[in-house]
Amino acid sequence: MVHNRIPLTSLLCAVAGGVACTTVRPVQPAKFFAVNSPDVVWVTEANNAVVAVADAQITGDTLKGVRRGTQESLAIPLDQVRSVQAKVPDRTKTLILVTGALAGFGATVYALWISKAGDNTGGVDCGVDPDGHPYTYC
Repeated sequence: MVHNRIPLTSLLCAVAGGVACTTVRPVQPAKFFAVNSPDVVWVTEANNAVVAVADAQITGDTLKGVRRGTQESLAIPLDQVRSVQAKVPDRTKTLILVTGALAGFGATVYALWISKAGDNTGGVDCGVDPDGHPYTYC
């Protein structure tokens, strides 16, 4: 039964890793859109209004897309854009996730190993406690 859970757990970790290992950071629109196709970006306009733009792309000197959550088309001239933020990979979060997953895996293996060991020491003398009773574990 445990063996059936391993692929599911691995899949869940992979999905969580893909989602959790990102951070919203400022990006350079022209460079970023040349190699990425983000689902959404957050645009700060010259008047400090922040607009969530889905399916964003640069066309000429204009950032075009759709206002997130609606079907309203947007066209914002780049000279009216103060900043663009997008989700980008975060190596620190990835490292923390992988380290936590490995520590959890190690703790699980250790706990299972100890729980299966039981009282039988297989003839190994593990010593005695102060009352002279043999230890049931090593």
